[in-house]
Formats: sequence, C-alpha cells, structure tokens
Amino acid sequence: MQSSHNILFATNYTNWAHVILPLALPNTYTYAVPQHLIHKIQIGCRVEVELKNKKYAGIVKSIDEQKPSYNTKELLSVLDDEPILFPHQLKLWQWIAQYYMCTEGEVMAAALPAHFKLSSETILIYNEEIGDDFSHLTDEEFLVAEALLIKKELKLTEVQQILDITHVYPVIKKLIDKKVCMVWEAMDEKYKLKKKIM
Repeated sequence: MQSSHNILFATNYTNWAHVILPLALPNTYTYAVPQHLIHKIQIGCRVEVELKNKKYAGIVKSIDEQKPSYNTKELLSVLDDEPILFPHQLKLWQWIAQYYMCTEGEVMAAALPAHFKLSSETILIYNEEIGDDFSHLTDEEFLVAEALLIKKELKLTEVQQILDITHVYPVIKKLIDKKVCMVWEAMDEKYKLKKKIM
C-alpha cells in the first residue's frame, strides 16, 4: 500500500502537469503541482516525478487547471529555471511519435542527452578534470562530490543515502552544471549471445 503523502486528492490543488516520461508509455502522466512550485513550473521544463517507486526527470507537456477525476501523485521538484524545450519542439516530438508509431517517451529518450534524463538507474561518474577543490559547492553538493572523489561513481540511491533526503535531483543537476560529475546510463543486459551451429 502506498503512503498517503504520495497519492493526493485532486481537490487540494489548482494545477496539474501532464508529464512525458522517458519510457515507452502510451500516454503522459498527470501530477498535482504543489503550491510552492506553481510559480516555477513551465511547459518544456523538467520535473522530478515518481512512477512505480522509481524516480524520473520528465518533461512538462502541458499544465491544466481542470482537476482530474482520479487521485494523482505530487510533483517532487522542478529541475529547470527555464524550459529546455519549446512548444514547437514538443509538437515535433508528437509528430515523430505518430509518424514512427512509437511513444513520446521513446522520442524523449532518444532526443535528450543523457544528463537531461535522470532516473533511478542513472549512475554519476566523477569528472577527474575538475580536481578536488570543492570550496565553491554548497554543503550538500560537497558531500556528494567528496563521495564521488573517493568512489569515482555513485548510483542515485547512494546519493539519497549520503544526503539522507529523497529529492536529490536538484543537487545532482547543480553538480552536473558545475562539471563535478557526468551521467552514465546503465544498460540492462537483456540480450543473450546467439551461437550458430555449423
């Protein structure tokens, strides 16, 4: 059973965001926008959301004041101060998805660079060129940078343990922006080597 703070009644909110996730999902997912994020959220910005106990950086496709007829989860955070996609680019994604008979999430996964597609499976790699002077970092950024300096790579779950918070995407985004680390996407090894018998 999910905790009550994750799934919320639509009547508590005035805005809902329709979010494209970098997954092969047939539709966007709708999330309630908490009051403290209403002034920050914009179409084309990335937001941190949860789906089936995993976290993703999704793209806001649209914002609606019409409350849905079902309960929705809440947006966790807004990752961008300005949109990284413009409306005509989102329309292009929609056209590509229709033309190639795929989902907008699959288009997003192919179109965006790795560091824009944070998810629970993301691995952070320490940037050796940055050195070990972390005096310009905040306390939270410093803790993660020190761990990266020692281990060289961290999973997002490890970052959550280091900071003892669940919403780590904003901290990770700042570390990427400051070139302390890079993103490496782990590929699931779901293939098997085929042997041809002669």
